[in-house]
Amino acid sequence: MSILRRLPLKYRLPLIHGGLEAIALTRMGHWPRADRLSSGPLVVSGFFNESQGIGRGGRLTADAFEAAGYAVIRHDLRPCFRHIFDQKAVLPGKGGVWLIHANAPETLVALMTHRSDQWRDRYRIGYWAWETPLAPPQWARLVRWLHEVWTPSAYVAEALAAALRAEGLDDLCGRLRVMPHPLLSAPPQADCARFGLSPDRCEVLSLFDVNSSPARKNPWASIEAWLMAFPEPPAHAALTLKASSLDTATQTRLTERIANRPDIRLLSERLSDEDMDRLMASVDIFLSLHRAEGFGLGLLEAMNAGVAVIATEGTGNDFLTPDNGYPVPARPVPLDDPDGPYSALPRNPAQVWAEPDIQAAADSLRRLVSDPTARASKRAAARATPARLSARWSAEALKVHDFNRWLDS
Repeated sequence: MSILRRLPLKYRLPLIHGGLEAIALTRMGHWPRADRLSSGPLVVSGFFNESQGIGRGGRLTADAFEAAGYAVIRHDLRPCFRHIFDQKAVLPGKGGVWLIHANAPETLVALMTHRSDQWRDRYRIGYWAWETPLAPPQWARLVRWLHEVWTPSAYVAEALAAALRAEGLDDLCGRLRVMPHPLLSAPPQADCARFGLSPDRCEVLSLFDVNSSPARKNPWASIEAWLMAFPEPPAHAALTLKASSLDTATQTRLTERIANRPDIRLLSERLSDEDMDRLMASVDIFLSLHRAEGFGLGLLEAMNAGVAVIATEGTGNDFLTPDNGYPVPARPVPLDDPDGPYSALPRNPAQVWAEPDIQAAADSLRRLVSDPTARASKRAAARATPARLSARWSAEALKVHDFNRWLDS
């Protein structure tokens, strides 16, 4: 297992996912072809104790259900991984609704580590995000075992629909539902001193997670845009690159690129949700020159904090508009992820992502850094965006969903 962890993602993930599917195929023949649904509790499974975006998303989902008046049993998925072979994972309660806030490979783990008699009587919902125009075929095949699949954006829903059609599973497209990530919290409080930021200069933040593919998150573009906007280090502005799951190769490459630039720093400290909120509220501009997003939760959190957003237009972050932020024009290019998780995808002309216009991003940076009024001009529209997207999670909106039929009254 330690050898497997040391392998690059492009080798490690196909081995892991292929192995999981091979094990699952030996069990699917015994999985129930017909459900016997019964009423019971609402169980939300997720990576509740982890700092990655998927963990944050699961916590937001559970919080939104509770805010709408639902009683939620939170079930941590990580311990289930110890039971891939013995199937001794235990799912709380009986019957009701089981929402698995994890992507398809982890959803497969959830199903295969619990005996099927623990979940055959539950209404099952997956909450998935994907970042290219065509989801993997394995994801499409897994939809058969779920009653619904929720996605954070129409972009993800269409990627899954395209995969279902490619697999001849067109009849399952009706199981897809767009449910944007809910963000119901009040704007967080700033704490510049905690993060070494200065209230006397314009602070710019860019986030990326190495496990989500550096090529997709594209921190290099944020650096290039900054250097283009400011060939010499400005006294009145600084850029912070917040990295998660930073590996040695990526750290070395980043450190070499920002050497001799005291206005750019790399922050790799692991932060809680609360600290991430405070960090976001402590900056003036959020910069994301990603090549693709399934949703773009960081963008929405920046808007909630009243921070000006400069980000690549399109893909899943279609809530970013010229009214509430500063979209960066982009052109479609073939997907190229030589060392990341998307390298295992079959070659397909449909698999493209967006290449942001670095010059346009640099122009926006230069303008916004020097003009506090421009930064504040779209703040009201930005702060209204999370509430607009979260409206689908209100008690009134949720009560019309089919899953309610299987909850204890």
